[in-house]
Amino acid sequence: MEMIEYNEGLKPLEKLLGEIDRPGDYCTHGSLYVPMPLLQVEGVGAISFPVPAVQAEALVAAAERAPYGKGARTLVDSGVRNCWQIEPKRVHPGGRAWADTFGRILALATEGLGCPGLRAELYKLLVYEPGGFFVSHRDTEKEDGMVATLVVAFPAAGSGGDLVIRHQGRETVVDMNLSEPSELAYAAFYADCEHEILPVTDGYRICLVYNLILTESESLGAPDYGAQVVALASVLSDWSRDPDRSKKIVWLLEHDYSAAGLSFETLKNMDAAVARVLGAAADRSGCAMHAALVHTEETGSAEDYGYDDWDSGSGDDADFEVVEVIEVTNWLDSWAAPGGGHPDYGRVPVVDGELMPPGGLDDAEPDQQRLHEATGNGGATYERSYLHAALVVWPRAETLDVLAQGGIAGATEFVAEEHEAADSDHARSLAARLVDIWPQKEWRDRSWHANCSRGIELLHSIGDTALLSRFLREVLLQGYAPEVNDALVAASTSLDPEVMREFLPGLASAHFGRSSAGILDLTWRLCERLAGDEPWDEVFRATAHAACDSLPLAFAREESRGRTLFAPGRQRLGVEGVRDLFRLAWRFGLESQADEAAELIAARSEGVSPDRELPQALERLKNVRGGGNAYETLWRRAADFLLARSEAPPAPPSDWAISDNVSCKCEHCKELKAFCRDPVATVHRFSVRGDLRSHLMARIDEDRLDISYEEEEQGRPYKLKCTKNRASFERRLEEYAEDVEEMRRLAAAAAKESPDRLQAAVGRAG
Repeated sequence: MEMIEYNEGLKPLEKLLGEIDRPGDYCTHGSLYVPMPLLQVEGVGAISFPVPAVQAEALVAAAERAPYGKGARTLVDSGVRNCWQIEPKRVHPGGRAWADTFGRILALATEGLGCPGLRAELYKLLVYEPGGFFVSHRDTEKEDGMVATLVVAFPAAGSGGDLVIRHQGRETVVDMNLSEPSELAYAAFYADCEHEILPVTDGYRICLVYNLILTESESLGAPDYGAQVVALASVLSDWSRDPDRSKKIVWLLEHDYSAAGLSFETLKNMDAAVARVLGAAADRSGCAMHAALVHTEETGSAEDYGYDDWDSGSGDDADFEVVEVIEVTNWLDSWAAPGGGHPDYGRVPVVDGELMPPGGLDDAEPDQQRLHEATGNGGATYERSYLHAALVVWPRAETLDVLAQGGIAGATEFVAEEHEAADSDHARSLAARLVDIWPQKEWRDRSWHANCSRGIELLHSIGDTALLSRFLREVLLQGYAPEVNDALVAASTSLDPEVMREFLPGLASAHFGRSSAGILDLTWRLCERLAGDEPWDEVFRATAHAACDSLPLAFAREESRGRTLFAPGRQRLGVEGVRDLFRLAWRFGLESQADEAAELIAARSEGVSPDRELPQALERLKNVRGGGNAYETLWRRAADFLLARSEAPPAPPSDWAISDNVSCKCEHCKELKAFCRDPVATVHRFSVRGDLRSHLMARIDEDRLDISYEEEEQGRPYKLKCTKNRASFERRLEEYAEDVEEMRRLAAAAAKESPDRLQAAVGRAG
């Protein structure tokens, strides 16, 4: 893989880790002479050994084609895998000696893998007939804790069908053909090893396949490497004191692990030994160590040899050659802690000079790749993704800064963990540093407000009022949104009224146009909890005053094609916003400000609709009316608007002329407009070719004409039959019915003005 700059300067660490060795290898195999089992297969009966051809044929007749996995799919293709399988529930190996025999095989397999504490679970009985094979592939982790595969072969006459196992550039070929009646062969290999079954040239190959699963009570151990630990700790100590060093060390592991399968308990073979030694050295040198998955995304230009928009895990199906690698991006996620657990540290970037050992990814095969066809002036491009497990080491004192490389969420999660486990002074120190590094220019990011809510919750739980106040001033005031209201209200006991005397009014002044309803909701909810104490009453009075002064910002408009629109990015004041604004103003004696606010709302409908939202807001305010004219102003605005539109029921159309607001001026649309204006005609047929029929249908839909249509497939060209309907009148009737309901609401909420006209209008609706 190109464009990756490794850490070339830590040769002592590379040398020490390269010298670690332990029993076991990526695969192991052998044979032994034992009493043969009593193998019963439902539908076939007891199997003889060596398995005669007639029984092998019976097994095939009782079996089904074995599938294979490709990405998330399960496929059956005899060109990839030519094999037969029988489900484990139909296969019953037994006999008086089988338990001891299989125990010996399992012990030899786990010892050869250097992986004690594994249990075996029967997966399938497989039968390869003449010509049977399975192309090179890797096993999927079929259940949690699966780390390896065990194959036990029975004697059957034949040849070919060798098992070939490959890992890290090494290859082992296992001949599992047996002819002795009392001989069994076995092979075990880690699940991430690439392996294949070569074609069976004669006879049959019959075997049991087991999943080897790590038991919860066992973990992969390593020999005592005391001297290496001391030497590695010295190297790490020197590295951590170097001012020009990398932020972290990302040591690539040998084996592959899934996100669900990565933990220190499931590390395999050499990986387990390296983790044990490096972890002990990290502890001695004041460093932290975690396991994580390294994601690599590679993009570039390609020479396309027959485009196929292809997505595969092997990389063998794409017919292209890389011309130029344009960009390579690396990051870490799927974290695993040494003591167990999977902390949510998020995506932390891997930068140049952090990956080790040098060249560790040079020969990596992509886990996925996609080729994109050449378009326009651009040539073909490709995307490749790689996944590799690693141990990640950094100075423990810099954990917060390391995790913050990937965003504030991971750093916050770490501080929360430390707060639960450490003393309060340490937690406060970390929290102060967290506020120091909190990003100040990312508030438009979608996760910003969720992170801020989590930060408020954390600072409240730590109980440092001064630190929470600083967070409000330096972070939240820059990027407020209503999503943080719940966290702020929950933290109300940690809020300082002197700080809030500046913060809340400042929030209203800075963000009212964008988040008016949210600010009013926050202020009122805090008021319900804290009002009655004079310092807090001053906070709420000042905030209500600032909200009234900032109200014009909530109605900022923009002009587009001659129409006045509600400005994008602004939150409508809405029903709840109107309610909270006026009950705050009235509660704290701001009658004149409330009157001015009512006049503005009555004059501008962009933020509060006079026909729906205003009547509902008045209903909520009718029991908390204050002094002044605000309530009457709002009521009159809503009543006048509804009466102007719906004082009388809408009259039904007198003829069949409908709106001819067609935006196109082509000859066919002119014909359509003429049909619309015709007071008598209800049906018109357009005899035009297909693209013009589509054009007319688009105009009818987009210009909302009261016309339904269908294509009549008779003659050439087909005809577009257009039929007028009463859709606009039906919509108006629905609107009228809703208006009447809102007038009833207004009549019930009336203050001084007589609702006689409203009552009469409701009565006419009858």
